[in-house]
Amino acid sequence: MDVNRLKEFIVLADCLNYSKAANQLYLTQPVLSRHIHDLEETFGAQLFVRDTHKVELTDIGRLAADELSNVVSAYDAAIHKIKQASATANGSIRVGFLGQAVKPFITQFTHYFKDRHPLIKTDYLASNLDLLIDAVNNDELDLAFITHLDTTMFKNLAYRHVMDDKLCVIVPVAHRLYNRDSVSIRDLDNEPMIAFNPETNPHTALFHEKLFKKFNSRLNVVHTVSNVDSGLFYTSVGSGCFIIPRHLSDLANDIRVIPISDPDAVISLHLIWKKSN
Repeated sequence: MDVNRLKEFIVLADCLNYSKAANQLYLTQPVLSRHIHDLEETFGAQLFVRDTHKVELTDIGRLAADELSNVVSAYDAAIHKIKQASATANGSIRVGFLGQAVKPFITQFTHYFKDRHPLIKTDYLASNLDLLIDAVNNDELDLAFITHLDTTMFKNLAYRHVMDDKLCVIVPVAHRLYNRDSVSIRDLDNEPMIAFNPETNPHTALFHEKLFKKFNSRLNVVHTVSNVDSGLFYTSVGSGCFIIPRHLSDLANDIRVIPISDPDAVISLHLIWKKSN
């Protein structure tokens, strides 16, 4: 039996007007009448009583309307599930992340997502901040876990806050702050600093500039680097201090790591995606 005939019957049973039902179904009234007649032939029972003034359901018609509404709803739900499964069977998403920043939870995330979306293939890319942002903007990644997010710069990106991480400062041996248990950004005012290169790491560089301005301090950059390892090296040879988030402090090895005490001296980890994705 054609399920469309059942849907036509349900529409007519609802509005009890052949002309109105035909318009809703984009059929002519004679075609609808013929379909209802065929349905009555199939059931071996009259479904409607019709005269020049009104249309009414028979007792069998009311029973059919109740039962067939459930059948059509179940049919539509099944078709929706099948189409949804078909659409995602070969689907995939691409997720980028900063390796150390998401280390505490990325494995849990992958298992969580796979359990809930088993038909979706997920590819992961570990990279640096600026490359991840560019990849999302260029549709090379669907999602990315990033830090140092300046939301005013991302008109095309949506984001969700995941967690905050405190900042630390790495100081050379014999530095005046070496024996401190904690320091503030004000303690670093005009202190020789290793910073990220604005050309290779624009988002991170801007973050540090704004951080010092926020605490009315001067950022005195004596050397720029393009990655954390280089920053740690120049600090270890006494060129200046270097600010990193706490999750990277294990990379410092024997270099002195001091927590920054300012409550707002944090970086936030965000999940970002393109609004049009």
